[in-house]
Amino acid sequence: MTIRWKVLFPTILLSLSLLPPALMAEEPKKIGFVDMQRALNESAEGKRALNELKSLMEEKKTSLEQEKEVIEKKKEELDNQGLLLNEATRLEREEEIRRLERDHSRRFSDTKDELAGLEGKYTGLIRTELLEVVNALGKEMNYLLVLEKQFSAILYAPDSIDMTDIVIQRFDEIKSR
Repeated sequence: MTIRWKVLFPTILLSLSLLPPALMAEEPKKIGFVDMQRALNESAEGKRALNELKSLMEEKKTSLEQEKEVIEKKKEELDNQGLLLNEATRLEREEEIRRLERDHSRRFSDTKDELAGLEGKYTGLIRTELLEVVNALGKEMNYLLVLEKQFSAILYAPDSIDMTDIVIQRFDEIKSR
């Protein structure tokens, strides 16, 4: 349990225990949880973003593989012709290969960073919209507390309080309008 939860959890329990008995008697309050990772992966918007990322990743991978093939071909040509070339030409080609490898390594790193950034952007946008849906559903369905399954250390919870399917359904409805 993180330090944040070690401090927050007792505070929540204390706050709940201090609620006036009359307020507690009004209507039974419910506690639910949502698996946000599953909601991200299974919602139509999440699937679309994942497919877009996969498509872009395949495109970049193909490009990087083609670059690598060109470098390997140049290395092979140098190995085959190395003894026949004069010293200056051989050194020039070796330097060209080193430059191509360095550029390829940079492009690989840049591509990896770009894809990670896009994934973070998509995930952040969808997560924000999912949280809006969770908040609306929590109010609408009269939940006292809705927890996130992955990060709130839920060790056991019955399926009856899992709101994930409802959140996915509502999110998909909102996004399809």
